[in-house]
Amino acid sequence: MENMQHITKLKEIAKDYTILFVEDNHELRKQIDKFLKKLFKEVYTASDGVEGVLEYKKNKPDLILTDLTMPNLSGHDMIRQIKKINPDVEIVILSAHSDSDTLMKSFHIGVSDFIAKPVNATKMIATFLKVLSNLKRREFQFLELAGQDPFEKEIVSESSDEKDDSEILNFIFENSMKIDVINHYKGVPIINSGKIIKIDGDDITLRTTHFQLLAIKEEKQAILDSSLINEDIRCSIVSMNIDEYEVVLRKQELFHPEFKDRNEIVIQPDSKTKAYVFNSDKERFEVKLEAISTKEVFINAVAEKFTYEKHDLIDILIVLSRDEKNTPIDYMRLSSRVYKIKQNDNKSVSVELLIKEKDEVESSLERYIYKRESELIKEFKEKFQYS
Repeated sequence: MENMQHITKLKEIAKDYTILFVEDNHELRKQIDKFLKKLFKEVYTASDGVEGVLEYKKNKPDLILTDLTMPNLSGHDMIRQIKKINPDVEIVILSAHSDSDTLMKSFHIGVSDFIAKPVNATKMIATFLKVLSNLKRREFQFLELAGQDPFEKEIVSESSDEKDDSEILNFIFENSMKIDVINHYKGVPIINSGKIIKIDGDDITLRTTHFQLLAIKEEKQAILDSSLINEDIRCSIVSMNIDEYEVVLRKQELFHPEFKDRNEIVIQPDSKTKAYVFNSDKERFEVKLEAISTKEVFINAVAEKFTYEKHDLIDILIVLSRDEKNTPIDYMRLSSRVYKIKQNDNKSVSVELLIKEKDEVESSLERYIYKRESELIKEFKEKFQYS
């Protein structure tokens, strides 16, 4: 009877929250995912720590339930990376290791609670109730400090984002603070400081560098970022006065950037760089390499040739250069896992692969990306040198 009351109470609270569940055991992941979907507003899943970080960056769930012992990136390392993005996120660990050293290490890096394997439904329900109750209490305290009625949360939330970002932009403007202006050229981030000189409704006039103005002109938009704002602000271009180093931008949307720290560059390779996927018979077929980072590879493949499914391990060969006889002389063979597959209209699939981390592979990728980034910056400067 008491357990049923707890389930009812948990359902009432959890329906407003989202959760990320990270577990490498396929069967256990499937079972618990089914249970969580009966409780939470949205459930996201990942099969290892690398996927877990990516899913968190993409969806920003309110709560994380994770295993500790996983391939590619351990639960503890994943937690450290996510805590750098959001130190306040609630995290519950699910593990067969309940020794004091493991628990102390977990709580030291910011874990909220622990559920032992094999999973006990009563313990899981009680843990979620405690963690979500703390989360809800923290939200109420925040609303009270902001001078809002906590019980009117749902009414005010529809316009709160717009209100918050406008107030912060005005604060930046009134205090002559700088804001980052961000653009991209074939994946290379172009970032310079800007100074807001006028705000008129959704229109923001700011002054920035000549180089940044050229990037805004090329991309026909810009992203504004400040450490005071959790989200970034995507803006379209209204007008530009290059002689005065000024641009008028119009706010379009708030969004959570995939990489807030900007350390992970996803770059567009040159046309000479080729990629090949090995099938189950160790035969290879060519795919189009769309973009690459030290963690991910983005390819486009013929649908009937690409027979892999999400979470499958595959080998991919990336040929960077060839000699006069067309023999590859600089190449990388990467072991990767299928993270996403998107069916296209033209009988092809767009695939995102997660690279299995190895020091030598990461070093090679870093060298290639640094070299390619330098080439693209030079290309951008030459393209606009007379602008």
